[in-house]
Amino acid sequence: MPNPQLFRRLFPLALGLLTLAASIVPNPTTIPVAAAASDRPRIGLALGGGGARGMAHVGVLKLLEELRIPVDCVAGTSMGSIIGGLYASGMTPTDMDQTLQKINWPAVFTDGPPRADLPFRVKQEQRVLFNAEIGIKQGRVQLPKGLLEGQNLLLLLEELSLPVASVHDFDQLRIPYRAVATDLATGEPVVLGSGELAKAMRASMSIPSAVVPVELDGKLLVDGGVANNVPVDVVRKLCQPDVVIAVDVGAPLVPASQLTSVLSITEQLTTILTVRNAAQQLKTLGPKDIRITPDLRDITSIDFARSSEAVRFGYAAAQAKKDALSRLSVSPVAYQDYLASLPPIPQAERPIIDFIRIENNTRLSDRVIEGQLHIKPGDRLDPEKLNRNLNTIYGMDDFQRVNYTLARENGKTGLVVEAQQKDIGADTLKFGLFLGANLKGDSEFDVSAAYTLSQLNSLGGQWRNFVQLGGNIALTSDFYQPLDEDQRYYLDPYLKYEQYNLDLSNSRYADSTSFRVYRSEIGLEAGRNLENWGRLSFGLYYGAGRNDLRLGQPSSYEGNFNDGGYSIRWAMDTLDSLNFPTSGYFANLDFRDSLAELGADQDFRTLSLNLTHAYTWGKYSIIPRVRLAGKLSGELGIQDLFLQGGFLNLSGYQPGQLSGQYAALGELIYMYRLTDASAAFTIPIFAGGSLEVGGAWNDYSDIDLESLIPAGSLFLGVDTPLGPFYMAGGYAEGGNASLYMLLGKLF
Repeated sequence: MPNPQLFRRLFPLALGLLTLAASIVPNPTTIPVAAAASDRPRIGLALGGGGARGMAHVGVLKLLEELRIPVDCVAGTSMGSIIGGLYASGMTPTDMDQTLQKINWPAVFTDGPPRADLPFRVKQEQRVLFNAEIGIKQGRVQLPKGLLEGQNLLLLLEELSLPVASVHDFDQLRIPYRAVATDLATGEPVVLGSGELAKAMRASMSIPSAVVPVELDGKLLVDGGVANNVPVDVVRKLCQPDVVIAVDVGAPLVPASQLTSVLSITEQLTTILTVRNAAQQLKTLGPKDIRITPDLRDITSIDFARSSEAVRFGYAAAQAKKDALSRLSVSPVAYQDYLASLPPIPQAERPIIDFIRIENNTRLSDRVIEGQLHIKPGDRLDPEKLNRNLNTIYGMDDFQRVNYTLARENGKTGLVVEAQQKDIGADTLKFGLFLGANLKGDSEFDVSAAYTLSQLNSLGGQWRNFVQLGGNIALTSDFYQPLDEDQRYYLDPYLKYEQYNLDLSNSRYADSTSFRVYRSEIGLEAGRNLENWGRLSFGLYYGAGRNDLRLGQPSSYEGNFNDGGYSIRWAMDTLDSLNFPTSGYFANLDFRDSLAELGADQDFRTLSLNLTHAYTWGKYSIIPRVRLAGKLSGELGIQDLFLQGGFLNLSGYQPGQLSGQYAALGELIYMYRLTDASAAFTIPIFAGGSLEVGGAWNDYSDIDLESLIPAGSLFLGVDTPLGPFYMAGGYAEGGNASLYMLLGKLF
């Protein structure tokens, strides 16, 4: 039997050893928090959602660091999840402040690359059709899940969180972290503690209907503000803090007197959801906890360009709580010990890429996607260049999103690119619209639609069917087939039928006579895409049609006609916008040779040149334009004459009022932007005018300086979701004046 006296002597010693061991060995079920064994209180941060108002969190974090307040864990919702995630990953508040001011917010809240980086075929499509589309999936109409995919937002978050791209357990970040989203199917909050940090932050900020939800682990996730806008309970569970610092940046409810529109009522209903659940969370705060509610004045949830103000207001709100916060301060030595106890700040190094893996669920070949990356194993990662290339791939219009992550496998660093098939399917329907009217009683209305079957093969073949109805009727079907994985060479056979009115005021052909032109054409175009900025193409075509007299005296130019020949075209397009361009250029050089051997009624050759360049200084833009066109040989039929007239085309004359075998136009357009170009979600409004000179001639010998017609215009333009809207007045020499109201692209 054991000796009782010996047991009594050894028991205190054993108990002491056990106590010492317990103080050394950490509890495996507890998140390792900084300085947990010290006598200071454990502190958790709950950062609320509020869109752009959430940038005030940076000001709060600045003061916390100045007061040397250790933070043991952080949870955030929506914008709070982004600020909290970046802080947890090691970004300082000062760096965040500087980064927020540098971000191009209008670009972040659009999808895809700048227009200059779009494939040339997409640029051509934009001249007629809206960017918005609906899908035809398994015979059913499929609408998008949001106005924006959030492609650029995700790429931005991936770039900012790149130093911790390999960390998939948020407990292993510099500070333990959680992001809060909402399960769209149940309305319940979803706490994200692992995975890709960028995707978790993106999911937490998926504003319903505005931004497409994120699918994670079989759940469709939207903005966490719907379920838990100030995640106090999440922080309490994360690190069992003694003190919670809760920052509420949600927009307050507005009085009934301000609920005067559908938009204001809809926004109020959304705010009610967030205000109620935030109030429930804030009621749980105890006497030791600290609530900070910045007075953000008139900063709204979409005022991202006002980041510096929001940060300042956040700092001021924290200053107002300085007495309470100061009780949480530690000595400089203790604060340095706290910082030293944290995992080291990841270095924003750019690793060497050892391998590339494409995760692609579309019908396109992986090599088509990889060919647009312009990165190969052995290259050092360039995040800015990679984001631009990924956006260029997204701009091919085949993907729901294109993003990346870094992977460590067998000691090697890999670039994993995820190319996700569109939720609405590969087959899409787009629409177009043009409206025009003037005070002389002329009006035009055209509505169009294009049904495109995409990804018909691994190289990205497309079959597009286009129809336009109204004053001008057009039916077109073409099959665009890239010939290589780099998308450089292509073939494009097509069929085309069109009807349009041709109003002539030309004494040689038919003075003040109007025709209805009916025209059909079959052709084949082959060409080379010059990266995304240009295209060189060669075409063969055969056409037939007739000119029917509508108004005026009988003319010998009535009746049937045939055309056939070849064309050579060199086109360049880097304009940033077709509506109101502020940078880039457009150039088109077109040579056509109509040959009797290929079915034409007669031989003739034409050459035309169009040049546009946009320059901008602040809110001021200057756009010089030049158009030159004429025959090189033979005689043109009336259906092939070059037309002049209309807004910004010798303004004051009506469309087609001037015509001839030669035409020239030179103009200088001036625009002043009336709205803030740096703000997201604003509708661009411009005021401007033009100075123009040009003319149309039947014979080359008639062209001289005295025959040039001076003209000009003044206009107000609005870049609406349906396209550019203009209200304008034009005047040309000889008393020709007109007022215009137009909805449709002119560039």
